[in-house]
Order: sequence, then structure tokens, then C-alpha cells
Amino acid sequence: MSQPAMSLAIARFRQVTGDALFENTGRGVKPTPRALQLAGPVRRALDLVSGALGQGNEFNPSDCERTFNLALGDSGEILMLPRLMEFLHELCSPIRVRTLSAAGLDLAKEMRSGNVDLHGWIEPFEMKEFNSQQIGTLEEVCLVRTGHPEVKDKLTLEQYAALKHIVYQLPSSYGPSSVDRKLWSRGLKREHTMSVHTYFDVPRILSVTDMICSMPVTLARRFAEVYPLKIVPLPMTRELPVFLIWHRNMESDPGHRWLREYLIGLHSRV
Repeated sequence: MSQPAMSLAIARFRQVTGDALFENTGRGVKPTPRALQLAGPVRRALDLVSGALGQGNEFNPSDCERTFNLALGDSGEILMLPRLMEFLHELCSPIRVRTLSAAGLDLAKEMRSGNVDLHGWIEPFEMKEFNSQQIGTLEEVCLVRTGHPEVKDKLTLEQYAALKHIVYQLPSSYGPSSVDRKLWSRGLKREHTMSVHTYFDVPRILSVTDMICSMPVTLARRFAEVYPLKIVPLPMTRELPVFLIWHRNMESDPGHRWLREYLIGLHSRV
């Protein structure tokens, strides 16, 4: 659009919304709070129109200028994002990827408004407006530093409980974890020396302390490749399902479907 045509379109939209939408500041033009509030729903409306017009057409990631917003959690970001970005790089694709943390977000609200396209989580949403697919199962193991004075090749529950723990706090989780409940049933209790909202800093801390952390085995393997750490079996069975979740309005969107299928296939190979 030319600059005059853009100005006219904005003027019409201002009449529709009853808001200035943009305002001049000392550093240029910025959107008003109302404009920011409208951005998500308008983006979703445009995606729906695009999806409707494109149904039946093959999606080509090599020439699609689109931004995908992903809330995949630590496992998804560490295990899948590098492979996804490598693939897009090889295609010279103009697709952009934006990641968001689930901590502090109302993911259902963000997905309704179009601010999040896909969410990776350990359980599906109960609301009927969301679709989901289990894409795998994560076995949990323990990670400690190489040369840990108290941890050899395996641990009993008693030994495990006696160590100082780095505990990953699930977003929006309440009450004791299944690990703590299992220990309590045996009359044991572990010390939560440190609670974290992300695994990203855990390997650096483990490598310079005698603490221990339970985490998905796929993450533990990646960390042990880079840091002086070793994997030890968790002295109890704990497996977590992994679901990919999306709003049902995006079910038939060709680009969204392509990304879902790519990530689902990718997770089975990591």
C-alpha cells in the first residue's frame, strides 16, 4: 500500500474502533493500548481468512513469510527448536519463529487470541475448543556431576532423598509433586535446596555442586554431552506424557498443519 492509502485505511479503522490506534512520541509512532489489545484477534482473523483461501493448496515453507509463536517448554526448545531452525535455514525460508515461556501466561487465553500457535505440555487442555496430540513420553532420570562423592552408578530411594535437590517447578503447579508423594509414602523427604522455573541453568549449577536434579532423559543426555555430568537412573518409575496443543480454529490452516506435523515427526526422532 502507498503511504496515502495506508493513512486512509488507518483513518477508517480508527472510526470503526473509536481509538487513535497510534500516537506520536519523542521516539516515533507507537501503538495505543487498544491497538495492542486488538492485535491478537485481528491476527487470528487474518490467519483464518488465509487458511480458508489456502485450503486444498500445498504449504511451501520455502516462500512463506509468516511468524509462528511457540510455547514448547524447556524440552521442546532444547530438543526441537535447533532442528526446526536448521531445517528452515537449509530451505532459506522467510518463516520467523518466536518462543514464549508458559510461566505467568494464561496459555488458553493467548491461544484464543492468536498470540500462541502451539503449546507443548504434559497434559491436554480440557476445553473442547482445543485440539491436542500426544507426541511422546519422557522418562525421568537423575543428573549429577562427574565424580560426585556420594553418587555412583545407581541410587536407592533413601540415598536419593538424602541428597540436596534442584527441583523444577512446573508452571501453575500446586501441591507436592509425584516424586515427593512417592517419597512420603516410604517415610522419606527430600530437601528442595533450589527450585527453578527452567532447566537452562541447572547443568552449570550441578557441575560445581553436589546437588542432584531429576529431569527428562533426553534433556539429561544433551546436558551431559556439554558439561562434566553423568546420568543415574531415578530410583522410581516416572514417565511424563508430552502433548502438542493448538486451538481448533487452526486445525485446517495449511501452514499450521505443516508445522504441527513437522514437530510431531521431529519429536519421535530426538
